[in-house]
Amino acid sequence: MPLSSAQRTPSRPDANERNKAAWDELYGSTSRFIWGSQPVGFLADYVARLPAIGPADRVLDAAAGEGRNLALLGSLGGQLHACDASANALRKIPSEMRANVEIATCDLNALPYPDGYFRCVLLSDVIETLPDPEPALAEVARVLATGGALLCNIPGMEDGIAGEWMEPAGGQYFLYRGRYCYHFLNERAGRSLLERHRLDVQWAELCSWREKAHPKFRPSGHRHKSRIYLATRLAGGPRRK
Repeated sequence: MPLSSAQRTPSRPDANERNKAAWDELYGSTSRFIWGSQPVGFLADYVARLPAIGPADRVLDAAAGEGRNLALLGSLGGQLHACDASANALRKIPSEMRANVEIATCDLNALPYPDGYFRCVLLSDVIETLPDPEPALAEVARVLATGGALLCNIPGMEDGIAGEWMEPAGGQYFLYRGRYCYHFLNERAGRSLLERHRLDVQWAELCSWREKAHPKFRPSGHRHKSRIYLATRLAGGPRRK
């Protein structure tokens, strides 16, 4: 039965669970990679601009999905970790990669890592899909070391998928194909979102790239246009109680 508009609104307490279930079901619906095996289109250019990573530094691909970005992150030379709420997604990480990655199944709102554990965190195509990104960003900030780097993208309405098969779901939110949450933020809103969690934006740049069709999700090739942010963790802020 289709959800009513009230049930769909992402501000409802159960919205996070509904959203996680939708993505997990998608990953489990096919043995193929949903997003492909190559890194997301913006990543190669921006990984090269991250602060130096040493062999003792830990790097986290948060909401790693099927692991498309792990090989490129592994080239940084640190200790690589990956997490996602979808067990179906993480099972698809290739076996040759799994031996070199510490993998955890978890909600982004409750990361199973100590305070200040990571030197670098990647959030690729994640923030815009969360019904409420605030708890997840609070957790990312908590597990980042002071001075550690967050590399993420946050698309605005100029993105090529904005409005494509999407219907309003209350406030700034949309539902793609009736079940996947999306919202789009301009640069001012994106900066404000990060800065609320003591993440100091070093730069924000608009980047465009082409994606192939995604099985069971988006049937044709499409162009993304998203703002890429590098933010560093300021001293102080949230710590695990």
